[in-house]
Amino acid sequence: MHRSLQALQYYTSHSEDDIIRLHERIRSSLASTESLTDTMIRLTGDAPLIPFKQDTVTVDEWQNFLAGKHHESLADFYGMLVARPILTEDGPLEHDEPETPATLSRSQRDDNSPRRQKTKPIAPPRPKRKLPWGWIALLILCFLLGAAGTYVYSNYLASPKSSAPDATVEQPVAVEESTTDEKTDDKPEARPEANVLFVNTRNSNIYRDEALTDVLYEADFGDGYRILEASDSISKVELTDELTGYIKNTDTTKELSGDTIADETLLTWVNDNLDTSFVTETLIDLIGKSNAELNSLYAAPDRTFSDDVNDYLFYGNHFFTLQNDRVIAIDWSEADVTNDKLATLAPLQLESDTSAFVTSNSYRLQRFAKDGTDLSRVRLAEQNL
Repeated sequence: MHRSLQALQYYTSHSEDDIIRLHERIRSSLASTESLTDTMIRLTGDAPLIPFKQDTVTVDEWQNFLAGKHHESLADFYGMLVARPILTEDGPLEHDEPETPATLSRSQRDDNSPRRQKTKPIAPPRPKRKLPWGWIALLILCFLLGAAGTYVYSNYLASPKSSAPDATVEQPVAVEESTTDEKTDDKPEARPEANVLFVNTRNSNIYRDEALTDVLYEADFGDGYRILEASDSISKVELTDELTGYIKNTDTTKELSGDTIADETLLTWVNDNLDTSFVTETLIDLIGKSNAELNSLYAAPDRTFSDDVNDYLFYGNHFFTLQNDRVIAIDWSEADVTNDKLATLAPLQLESDTSAFVTSNSYRLQRFAKDGTDLSRVRLAEQNL
């Protein structure tokens, strides 16, 4: 189970006081032991099955992680921790401490008992080792024979022409060529281009052919795709495992501003700012469900729509996007969200007057203004790049 799902399930199944108490116990343990492994043992009684990449963290790093700053080791630690039964009280650390032998004070000694005298053992004299003169003579002989053989081979066998007089005409030295080579080596290597692009325009066409004559799919602002081939004007991208298309480079960008945030931070914001009353388990449980599973949960959809890439199932004010019979996104069609409100989650990584989006490690949150209204469409999508 993904670590973000484990944390989200713990949040939904425990009270706020329990969560605050757990966070305080972790903070207290890190302040005293400064070790994620020790903290795991204190809270669960068992050590982690896989060592953490960064076992020692500070309390400030823990507080920043709770505030939404990504920390890979703390994310692994927290997901592993909440997946285990947590002890009511901290358990002891497993340290093997040698027992201190009991000693008698002077008042407890018997005055009549004889005191032991310290005697220093005298080691017997070590016999002198004789030098192996025979082996030394053999090694010297082998060395002389090897040197003589090397001299004969290099002067008479390997280069028989070396005895001929050298030519009196000196060959010119190619100074310029060597200088050019050295300058070439000093040049920095070209950095490889990013192999992912993001759509930065509303309703950008993706075409079937390189000539851009047959529209295959209409992409949304913030959609991301893997680049397969690229030229100065267009890029070939991967839409699904079986389907590819072409898009204009002017409609895309390879660079995002800011950093990704933690999955837990993004999902918590969605639960607090969007209508999730239709969610029976967790939002993450809905990602990956099939058409039949959605029908089992919510009955038949109000309406459906399909294109060459995805299937769409509409239920009231929200709908699901399925690819290869698997939910990859959830859209809220009437959300009271603006770019400024979305920016309260994190600095926007890409925005326009009518659109914006933010990404976490596993998901992205996209916002699209609805023309003629104060409402927006908001999409929670799986970030699988």
